[in-house]
Amino acid sequence: MNLRALGLRKSSPLRADHPGIGQRCVLCKRAIRAGDRTGLVPPLDSEEPALDDGLICHWTCIESGLSRLRQGETAAGTTRQFLESWADAFSRQAVAGERCDAYTSEADFILKNGRSFEYAALPRGVRMGRPRECFRNAAALALRKPDMYMYVEGYAVNRWIATHTVAHAWCIGSDNFVVDPTWDEGAEYFGVPFRHDYLRRVLKARRDYGLIDNAEMDFPLVTGAHRVHEAVIDRRD
Repeated sequence: MNLRALGLRKSSPLRADHPGIGQRCVLCKRAIRAGDRTGLVPPLDSEEPALDDGLICHWTCIESGLSRLRQGETAAGTTRQFLESWADAFSRQAVAGERCDAYTSEADFILKNGRSFEYAALPRGVRMGRPRECFRNAAALALRKPDMYMYVEGYAVNRWIATHTVAHAWCIGSDNFVVDPTWDEGAEYFGVPFRHDYLRRVLKARRDYGLIDNAEMDFPLVTGAHRVHEAVIDRRD
């Protein structure tokens, strides 16, 4: 886990004249003492005393808390189960003859054309992109290095929000492992790999990122307006 990316830095052992001495650690509530190593957590409407725009904590408390969060268990198959429940709900609600879409929902499209992918650390030469802009970040990487990475769109679990499945985009390399320029703690990736030419064509035609949840173009992949074999990399490719 990259603590520096979160703005957390460990101090040197505190001297006896440090202004934090005697203040309470925000996490364990014990007093900060000389010789302790500490870190600052950005304040969130807290009344706790702050130093240099941060709340002081024992560094061991920060590491322990983040380790527990990181190790929150995510059941295998969480994302697929989420997609299956979604697809089943829409399938049961579908009214025959109301609309002849190729798929009953985005989840149905992902399940039938996607697969699971395993997370791996970012390879050398790939930098993290902007937070919360996964579709932009993944598309930019795939189009910048088309010989190395393929764009994938689907759902995954962010380990910071255990068991919470969210729409997400990432890339894969030649080994089919996840190359995620947005999250450094992802799990349970399930998505559809797309062809570079289709990615370029759709991004040029619309004003936003994302290929599957594309309301601007009336969901062409779900309705069948865009042919799957021209857009998707077959799971056997």
